[in-house]
Amino acid sequence: MPALGLLVCVVFMSALSGCKSYGPIGTADFDPTYSRTLEKNEQLLFSSISGLMIGTYMEGEEELFPVYRGVLLLTSERLLFAIWNEKQHRYEPAIWTGYSQISKVKKHNNILLNYIAIVATDGSKFTYLPDKKNTDRANEILLERIRLKHNVPMQGDQQI
Repeated sequence: MPALGLLVCVVFMSALSGCKSYGPIGTADFDPTYSRTLEKNEQLLFSSISGLMIGTYMEGEEELFPVYRGVLLLTSERLLFAIWNEKQHRYEPAIWTGYSQISKVKKHNNILLNYIAIVATDGSKFTYLPDKKNTDRANEILLERIRLKHNVPMQGDQQI
């Protein structure tokens, strides 16, 4: 039952969030390489439309967190959440975390709710809500990149 209540909150907050769209994905204006968003030294490894909740690691918090719409990008250097800027006609990095700055990761993927939650070394918490078909792949790439940067094994919801 808690997962269903959380799903209702996520859907409700998504409808109320300030971001109007995920951007031009699937249109002629769409740049699938996100070339204007990434740094020159970065290589895009994965992208997916996603929601973002800031300040939660999905630990059963009572507060309601707004859900922002955008794109989850996993690059060779960092995890990045970009939001479409209508005026500039480009995605702009909103939140990013270097893989070496991630101390904890957990994934949840079932019929009702899909997310990847992280805790940064500074204590910041972020939950990304990609669609079901992308959650497992995103988590797989994320854990692989963290292992490369930390050089220690990590499984699921564990300290690095």
